[in-house]
Amino acid sequence: MNGNADVKDFSRLSGYESGKKIKASRYKLGGKSVFIVSLPLNLISAHLPIPDPDEPFEGNRRVNLNHAKKFGEYWRQEERCITAPLLFDTMHPLSSEFEVEGSAGGIDFGELLLPHNSNQVLDILDGQHRILGWHLISGQINKEMKEARSNLSRATSANETESIILWQRRVDELRAELQRLETNFVTLQIVEGLTVEEHEQVFADIVKYAKGITKSVTVRFNQREIVNQIAIEAMDTIPLLEGRTDFEKDRATGSSEYLISAKNVADIVFHTLVGLPGRMTAKREKNWQPAPACQVVTSFFHTLVDSFPELQQVQDEELQPKELREKSLLGSPTVLRCLAGAFHGIAVVEERDKTPHVTPSGQKKAEELFKKLSGHMSLPISDEWFATGYFPEKTSNAPSSKTQDLNGLTKLIASWADSEPFAS
Repeated sequence: MNGNADVKDFSRLSGYESGKKIKASRYKLGGKSVFIVSLPLNLISAHLPIPDPDEPFEGNRRVNLNHAKKFGEYWRQEERCITAPLLFDTMHPLSSEFEVEGSAGGIDFGELLLPHNSNQVLDILDGQHRILGWHLISGQINKEMKEARSNLSRATSANETESIILWQRRVDELRAELQRLETNFVTLQIVEGLTVEEHEQVFADIVKYAKGITKSVTVRFNQREIVNQIAIEAMDTIPLLEGRTDFEKDRATGSSEYLISAKNVADIVFHTLVGLPGRMTAKREKNWQPAPACQVVTSFFHTLVDSFPELQQVQDEELQPKELREKSLLGSPTVLRCLAGAFHGIAVVEERDKTPHVTPSGQKKAEELFKKLSGHMSLPISDEWFATGYFPEKTSNAPSSKTQDLNGLTKLIASWADSEPFAS
């Protein structure tokens, strides 16, 4: 009997090959070859280097674990999440493993043999937090699936009908999330042939020249969050803010024609609705209705204008924002945030699972407080303001914006609703 007669051909078992074949394109940039490939999200953990918050990669900055977790959670909650490509470099000779099938306009198309140990030969240039975020959320979903299937098995064994229905529903939900990880892709741009020194320089250039998106721009475009929705509505409908809000920069300072930034308005909206300190929980985000919540914010700004003549003058275009900043504490967004937090504590009521609202008695009390303060807002600050301990210098035109100081000053201002300001 021929010993080779029954030998089977296992050459098609790709797991024993040196790499995995994927479709790719290649073009030149800066004298280097750049490969473009797509990878399903469920393969990230197996094929890409996973950042370690405790030990940064060579030539890269330390990854922020909390930031990565938040991205993963955001991706899980937002099915329409779209992200930019991930950028890598490598010293592995990808071109020698690239079979060109066609070319057009300087771009080659074909099949790339990506090494199985790609997580060891690829170096991240941009995308650390997204990679770690997907890695973490994938692990979390798989962990929850394991637990759900275990609970379903126990319920089935015990013939517990309600529990079976509950856990089967949970298994189906998690299966859909796992399928999303399999069918959602991310684009990888891989630069071939960068040395360690070139990698460090490219990374430094990305950090140096990439223009970050300000929080004011985020407020304008991220309308999934109710605070941003209300902030945009407020900036379009409240006379004091209309046409006086900077949508690009996070601060309106010096000679700026604007009274305030979109970020500042969002902060004020937040403090008016949830206080200072306060937290926008998922339950609030789900249950609150924008229209009545916006009415709370409108009441706050109307109370401000009715109580402080300088703001009425700004609204009536008798006083420019620049002049307000020079003569009054009311030109400080930090002060306005504290007043918003005080207004919340005095006038705003939130019943369980319902949108907050302003009580007539509370609004009247807040207006009385603001009118008490009306004669104490001039610059330079008075000895009494400085004695509160919340102003860094006697020449300061705004209080400290540190969280602890914001909370303390807000609480102090709210307490004056039942006493005279600065009374010992």
